[in-house]
Parts: sequence; structure tokens; C-alpha cells
Amino acid sequence: MKRIVQNGLLATAFLLTAMPAVAATGTRTDNSMTLVYLFLGVCGLIIFLQMIPVFALGFGMIKGIFGGKGSEGKSVAVKQR
Repeated sequence: MKRIVQNGLLATAFLLTAMPAVAATGTRTDNSMTLVYLFLGVCGLIIFLQMIPVFALGFGMIKGIFGGKGSEGKSVAVKQR
């Protein structure tokens, strides 16, 4: 029983000395998050701008499918040589 108490006290002393070292790692400031968010925003903007033609093409296809025949337009006489 005495050995368990000694090991418990030793482990407690070790953990108490390690606590300030663990807490000290969070005090470092890192100012690069703004650049990371800016980079991710630019990547998102590039992807969004590449999707605009896809949406336009899809809208045109759906409009053509469900739009009906409509008028073909006027026929114009062409002068042949």
C-alpha cells in the first residue's frame, strides 16, 4: 500500500510540473489566420466564377427542353446567283 501511495504522489508531482508547460503553448500568437482566410476566399471565388457558365448552360438547356417549340421565325427569300 505504501508503494502505491508513493507512486501516486510521484505521478501527481510530475503532472503538476507538466501543467505550466502545457498551458504555456497556448500563449503564442499567430497572425497568419487572416492570410489563410484570404487565400481560401480567393479559391472560393475562383470556383464560383468557373461555375457561372455551367449554370448558364444548364438554364439554357432546361429552357430549351421545357420552353416548347415556339415560332421558328420568318422565312426570308434568298437571292441565288
